[in-house]
Amino acid sequence: MTVKTTFPTVFRKIWLTVALFLALALVFGFYVQAEKRIDRAHEERHALFLLAEELRHTSDDLTRMAHGYVATGNPVFKQYFQDIMDIRDGRQPRPENYDLTYWNRVLASPHAPRPRNGQPAALLDLLRQAGVSDAEIARLTEAKTNSDLLTTLEFAAMQLAESNGPRTEANRTTARRMLHDENYHRAKSGIMQPINEFFQLMEGRTRAAIRAAEDRALLLRGLFIAILLAALFALWRAYAGMRRTLGGPVDEIHARMSEIGRGDFSGPIAIAPGMEHSVLAGLLGMQKTLQAHVTERKLAECELRVAAAAFESQEGTMVTDAHGVILKVNRAFTASTGYTAAEAVGQTPRLIRSSRHNADFYRAMWESIDRTGGWQGEVWDRRKNGTEYPKWLTISAVKNADGAITHYVGTHFDITERKRAEDKINELAFFDPLTGLPNRTLLQDRLKQAMTASVRNASHGALLFIDLDNFKTLNDTQGHDMGDLLLKQVAERLTTCVREGDTVARIGGDEFVVVLTGLSALEQDAAASTEAVGEKILAALGQSFSLGAVTHRSTASIGITLFDSQPVTLEDLLKQADLAMYQAKDAGRNVWRFFDPTMQATVMKRAALEADLHEAVRERQFLLHYQAQIVGEGRLTGAEVLVRWQHPVRGMVSPAEFIPLAEATGLILPLGEWVLETACAQLAAWAKQPAMSHLTVAVNVSARQFHQRDFVDQVLAVLDHTGANPQRLKLELTESLLVANIEQIIEKMHALKARGVGFSLDDFGTGYSSLSYLKRLPLDQLKIDQSFVRDVLTDPNDAAIARTVVALAHGLGLDVIAEGVETAAQRDFLANAGCYAYQGYFFGRPQPINDFEALVQRG
Repeated sequence: MTVKTTFPTVFRKIWLTVALFLALALVFGFYVQAEKRIDRAHEERHALFLLAEELRHTSDDLTRMAHGYVATGNPVFKQYFQDIMDIRDGRQPRPENYDLTYWNRVLASPHAPRPRNGQPAALLDLLRQAGVSDAEIARLTEAKTNSDLLTTLEFAAMQLAESNGPRTEANRTTARRMLHDENYHRAKSGIMQPINEFFQLMEGRTRAAIRAAEDRALLLRGLFIAILLAALFALWRAYAGMRRTLGGPVDEIHARMSEIGRGDFSGPIAIAPGMEHSVLAGLLGMQKTLQAHVTERKLAECELRVAAAAFESQEGTMVTDAHGVILKVNRAFTASTGYTAAEAVGQTPRLIRSSRHNADFYRAMWESIDRTGGWQGEVWDRRKNGTEYPKWLTISAVKNADGAITHYVGTHFDITERKRAEDKINELAFFDPLTGLPNRTLLQDRLKQAMTASVRNASHGALLFIDLDNFKTLNDTQGHDMGDLLLKQVAERLTTCVREGDTVARIGGDEFVVVLTGLSALEQDAAASTEAVGEKILAALGQSFSLGAVTHRSTASIGITLFDSQPVTLEDLLKQADLAMYQAKDAGRNVWRFFDPTMQATVMKRAALEADLHEAVRERQFLLHYQAQIVGEGRLTGAEVLVRWQHPVRGMVSPAEFIPLAEATGLILPLGEWVLETACAQLAAWAKQPAMSHLTVAVNVSARQFHQRDFVDQVLAVLDHTGANPQRLKLELTESLLVANIEQIIEKMHALKARGVGFSLDDFGTGYSSLSYLKRLPLDQLKIDQSFVRDVLTDPNDAAIARTVVALAHGLGLDVIAEGVETAAQRDFLANAGCYAYQGYFFGRPQPINDFEALVQRG
């Protein structure tokens, strides 16, 4: 390896770089000292300024104390006068924090100044110690001398002011004049002039010193930058020379040398252009040479290891000669078959052959080996203990250089667990894990096959949808374990009720499906056969079940539909049977019912009406009609609001048609909220009209609506939002509301009653209300149902009920109103019975708002 840039040259560059950096550090030290000298000059200038200012200020402070004493006679000023002189002349130590404002603070404070521990120092001595020049100290000495002369004058004025006798006042006047005359001011200016000259001398001297220090620092700064640039250039040259010599970073060279030392020659070594003769290039040559030797050795070792590992792998391996005689087996073969190597060698593979495959299977296997040189597939073999097991076998023919077969190598692995997993997956995918019956997926496949067979054979088939009656009650009372036990026994009984080719499936919960195939081509005969199976199933499921220690009786409802060659989808068949099952439920349960096409038409009509109802709620296709409520001979006191649906296509839809559907679908909640808000808004509008302000409005509230947790908050929010008077609002409740949660109902009624809302019990006598509950409810009114009013003149029972309701209401202190009054005779009968409030066609039909308001105006 030839290196163009020799190591001595590189080392010279490195030593030059080190020398430059040492020089850089030395210059930097000088530069720092120059900067410090600048700072000291500034500090000296500032200190001299403060000391000279102190001389000026002490003169002013002495003047102020003298004036204060002469003016007031307060001895404190005289004492302060003496203290200032003693401190300035070095007869007293300086107090703490003795600055230019010190005596201002002393005069403002009630406390005397506190001296500081230490040696006294005269002000001029402090100035000399601070390094002032002789000319500067001469100016200060002159200022001090003049200040002392002024002090003598001020002291004389103070002595004159403190003399007692008949001329005391005259002496004080003279003393004050002494502190303000021309001589005094001339002496005062004699102090200031030398001080100002001192400042000029000091300013010139210190500024010159600072400029000199700054010039030196500037020179050193320039020298520092020049040496720094030179050092960086030298460092760059040394780095470049070292890199050309090494051919790359030191870390990379070290890493490559470590890899080669460990025997790792796989790491790539990249040689940059111009680095072909570097240390790194030499490493690359060494790596290639060593790698070639190591690779040859490893290949040989690897071939040996692969051969040994392949033979002693986890797969069972058998080697035979060209005639099929076993020459060698591995440990995995011994473990899977149970035969030792000694028992297997010398035998043929027939040693482990099972009886599952015939001669044709093995003939086809060897034909494939002879034709392609190998074969693989699933085979059942026999272990030494006689058990048969599945395995995946691969056979390969080994040929010599002439192409003649010399050996056969067979490898296999046991797939018993895989086969079990496949069976389990198949079972989970197509069978119900609880009952073992086909699930919905397999049912659909079986049903599809049954429908195809019906078309092919021109026969009928049947689908029976079976739902256990009151299964939920068993789960809720006895627990789900009992429910599961019942479902298992039901599955067993259903299986015994059908033929072997029929299908019994569980599609979820307590729902089962039976598919009958191969029934008669005549629909009547097929129906009769299906009825017989249905009766058999009802009888089987009607027998008592032993659920552990519990004896349980159950029934079922069955929906049946037939199918033949007519095209119909699987989903339609299941829907038809499901509809028929619900017809069986409605018929009292424990019966079967066939699907009727009119049944589907009814369901479709209901579905269409439900879709329209959803849209009607969104689009607000409803309006309110108002039916007058009359008291006595015809005084109109209010109205009951009745919702109407103005369908854009159907026209006016009867409430008897859409209200039950709204209840069933939950749409009664947004619909009821809209009715309440609209009615309250109308109440608020009437309150602004004197002719209408006395009217009340009765609003029907469904049980589902009232049972909402926030029903009270909803009503109060509507009242607040619309501004309606709650005492004009009456909520009509039905007796069906009182079946459950009576305590919550009473609590809600009281909450609304406290705000003034009234309550009327609608359709009284037709429901389930208990008199014990009735007396606890905060009702205002009972409403006699129109079914009693209609025949009150002809049916003694209805007449007796009407009188009883009136008497009950009066006994409970409640108002009573009768609905459905259509004739004067009915009104007169009710009036004679004690009922004086009416509602019905005799007084007026439900009317739109404009017609109702016109009726009120006419009345």
